[in-house]
Amino acid sequence: MNFLHPYNLLFLLLIPIYIGFIYLQKNKKKAIGVSVFDDLLQSSRKNFVYYRNIFNHILIILIIIFFSLTLARPQGKHEKHEVSKNGIDIIIALDVSESMLAEDLKPNRIEAAKESINKFVKKLENDRLGIVVFAGMPFTQSPLTFDYNILSEYIKNISTDSINKGVRGLSGTAIGDAILAGVNRFDKNKEENEDRTKVLILLTDGDANTGVDPEVAALKAKKENIRIYTIGIGREGGAPLIARDMFGKKTYARNRDGSVMMATFNEDALRKLASLGGGRYFRASDNETFLDVMNEINSLEKRDIKVNSRTEYSENFFGYLVVLFLLFFIYIVFNNFKSIRK
Repeated sequence: MNFLHPYNLLFLLLIPIYIGFIYLQKNKKKAIGVSVFDDLLQSSRKNFVYYRNIFNHILIILIIIFFSLTLARPQGKHEKHEVSKNGIDIIIALDVSESMLAEDLKPNRIEAAKESINKFVKKLENDRLGIVVFAGMPFTQSPLTFDYNILSEYIKNISTDSINKGVRGLSGTAIGDAILAGVNRFDKNKEENEDRTKVLILLTDGDANTGVDPEVAALKAKKENIRIYTIGIGREGGAPLIARDMFGKKTYARNRDGSVMMATFNEDALRKLASLGGGRYFRASDNETFLDVMNEINSLEKRDIKVNSRTEYSENFFGYLVVLFLLFFIYIVFNNFKSIRK
C-alpha cells in the first residue's frame, strides 16, 4: 500500500496522548475516566458503566486511526505494462465505384474485397486499422483503431452506394485523392506512434480519371514514411460492367457501338504507384488470391516496438472514509444514549 500524504499518519500519535490523558484522569472521575489499563485489570466489574467506557474509548481510538488513514490517502500500487510488439498502422483505401460490381470475383468484386478484408482484420492483434472508401472523392469509413469488432461492422456496411455517385464531383475514380486521404488518417504528430510502421493499402479496379495526380500523392506518402501497397482487383481482360436499367433490373453497360463495356484497370499505373511508395503491387484475380495477397502484406511490415511500463495508483481512501463516518455516527448515537440513561 502507498500513501499519497504519509505525513498525515502523524495523527496516530494522538492515540498514546489520549491513553495518557485517560490515565491521568482516572482518579478524578471514575465513572467517566476509567483507563484502558484499569478496565482490563478490573475484569470483575461487570456493570454497565465499565463496558460503556471501554466501548467509548475503543470508538475514539478507531476514529483517530481511520481519520489519520483517510487523510494519508491510501493508494493501491499497480505495475502496468503496455506491450505493442510487431505492431503496424494500416489504412485501407477501398474503391467503391460502380465497376466494383463486376462479377469476375464472387459474388462480385466489392463483396470479395470486403470478405478478404474482414478475414484480414480477424487475424490482427497489435495492429491498428483504418478504412477510407473512395470513388470521385474519398471519405473516411473508420479512423485508425484497435477495435476490430467495430471495424467489422464498418466493413459490413460498405457498398457501391457508400458514396452517392449521382452528386456532381463524386463519380469517377480519384486514386490520388484516396492516397492523400489515407496519408492524413495517420497520427503523424503523436510521439507514441513514431515507431509504428505505416502502411497504406490501395484496392481498386479502375484507372485514375479525376482528382490529384496519383504519382504526386504517392511521393507525398513516401515523404511521410508511409509505404503504399496496391492491389488491382479483377481478372485479366476485365469483366462486364454491371448496370441497372430504368426499372432497376441488372444489365450490362454498353459502349456506343453496342459492345459490352468491360471493367478494366491500368496495371502498370498501380505497379508504378507501389514502386514510388516503397511498397509492392499485387493482383487479386480471384477470391483465394485476394486473401493470399492480404496475408502476405500482413507479414511484410512487422517491426518490434519497445515495451512501455509504468506504475499506476488507484485511490483506496473511500472505504476508510465510509468507515470513519460510520464510527462517528455510532459514537454520536452511543453518547446520546448514554446521556438519556443518565
